[in-house]
Amino acid sequence: MSLLSALLLLSSGSYVAADERIRIGAEDDWYPFSALRNEHIQGMSVDIVRAAFAAGGAQIELQSYPYTRCMQLSLKGVLAGCFNTTPTASTRAQYLLPEEPLFSDDIVLWARKDYPLASITPTQLAGHSIAVTSGYEYGTGFDSDTRFKRVFVRRDLHGFRMVEHNRVDFVVAFRTVAHSLFREYNDLTDEFKPLLIVARPKLYLSFSRVNPHSPTLIQQFDRGMRAIRADGRYLQILDHWQHTQSADQPASNYTTGKHGKPDAR
Repeated sequence: MSLLSALLLLSSGSYVAADERIRIGAEDDWYPFSALRNEHIQGMSVDIVRAAFAAGGAQIELQSYPYTRCMQLSLKGVLAGCFNTTPTASTRAQYLLPEEPLFSDDIVLWARKDYPLASITPTQLAGHSIAVTSGYEYGTGFDSDTRFKRVFVRRDLHGFRMVEHNRVDFVVAFRTVAHSLFREYNDLTDEFKPLLIVARPKLYLSFSRVNPHSPTLIQQFDRGMRAIRADGRYLQILDHWQHTQSADQPASNYTTGKHGKPDAR
């Protein structure tokens, strides 16, 4: 860093000293992306965030919170940022988003394996009940649709249990999260099928607009993300967590209602 750049950062109050650790919030219950397990913060996006900041030259300290609390603390500037978030209009208005996303994944509508249809369109959801996790965003099209009944649950697992016991018709969950649950809970394995891709969002680390460290941290994060993408570490992390675009792709897309591959986002 040049002397002039350092002086400018110091004058703006956003300079991060090399030995200063900045607090970043990590969601505590969204495995395999970010979760507190055995008193350790772990997950795919946890590894990505740590690697990116290390490559970008920033010292950070991850702290685990429920998602809603994490975002509130970031909004107030208590935390410099929080992950994982989708880039909704509300998120963009309240937080600073970096250029580099953490990852992308399909948000999928799941049904019991004995559901009579192989796929479904948004119009066919009218009158049905769908389990959704409180505080999560599922894309503008789905979130603004009033034709079906939302049943709020605290965790994705609870939504699958409700479908399993016929308490709701469907559940919405990210594909990778669902597959992780199917591996962890043997009684859920092979009991559900994907009907519809609701969205394919990119997930971000959202930075606080009021925390003085955010401008510098965003630069360090983006620089680090580009570095780990270039040297292969990013793909190594995805491979370690078995994060791929799955082959069991539903036949319909929520946005278009057409059959075929989903729109790239």
